[in-house]
Amino acid sequence: MVTGGSLSAENPAIVNLLVDHDTPSSIQDTSVDTSQLLWNMYNFMAPATNATWTIILTENAARVDRNTLVSMNPGTIEYGISGNHSGEKMSTISYAQQKTELENAKKRAELCKICGVNEVIVKGFMPQLYDQNKDTYKALDDLGIVYDAGFKAGVLYAPGHENDVWPYKVENHNFYAVPISTYTLSGEKVALDDREIKEKGMSSSQWYDMLKGKFDEVSGKDEPMVISLHSSISGTGDYLDALKQFIKYAVSNKASFVKTSDLIDMSITGNHSKVPSSPVVSNTNTQPVSKSEQNVTSGCPECEKMQNITAKVITV
Repeated sequence: MVTGGSLSAENPAIVNLLVDHDTPSSIQDTSVDTSQLLWNMYNFMAPATNATWTIILTENAARVDRNTLVSMNPGTIEYGISGNHSGEKMSTISYAQQKTELENAKKRAELCKICGVNEVIVKGFMPQLYDQNKDTYKALDDLGIVYDAGFKAGVLYAPGHENDVWPYKVENHNFYAVPISTYTLSGEKVALDDREIKEKGMSSSQWYDMLKGKFDEVSGKDEPMVISLHSSISGTGDYLDALKQFIKYAVSNKASFVKTSDLIDMSITGNHSKVPSSPVVSNTNTQPVSKSEQNVTSGCPECEKMQNITAKVITV
């Protein structure tokens, strides 16, 4: 059983949920209803957290499930990018290809909007499998990306930042590193990442214990709780139940849910106690929009032009 510290009503825990909407490597693979997996999380998390969370999209994910993404509450969920497809290792491709893929993913994610109603501006990036290199960093700078969530507190970090738990500026670059929170189990720091936990063979109840333990640990401290989730894992079954249980626990203990860009703003200002105001959730949709429904860019020349620009998808 994982245990944690005492709770503090005066300084509630700050929680950032990053959801990697992972999809099959090929958009022709329709064996998994990826929309429903993401919607399972959205239907519970949006009301509970007031829609303050971040969804990470590969170009494939934004292409395949765009209508569902648009049907979520406009403007209240932040989108980040993660290359072309799930499981991709950025370090295996050239700088030029990395830049092209990230640029295409950014354009594709920014199409997840309703023209004339809301705009989507991608500020963040999170590499698949935490795999990136100096070419990735250069591409992020070239594209004006504000933050990179491909780090783990005390485990995977930029030089000199082993002890940092808040986002920090990466030396000689323009973006901020966002460390995924870690929790100590049997003397080992383990990232709060559902994919890694499941690969370790840990049960959903053990995963919940970790989440609760970390939440109790950071409550009352100057430390955010940054969690990496995957829709293919936490969007179904026991892991979805564990997530729901944790969200209920966090809400009951007055947690403040923030987007990743909010964490960046808090780090820049140095005011870690001032949590940005949360938007009001007004979306009443309860089911994902069917992939067969009319594409919401229809009739918008600019959106259709951008769709053509990003039409090429690299599959493995």
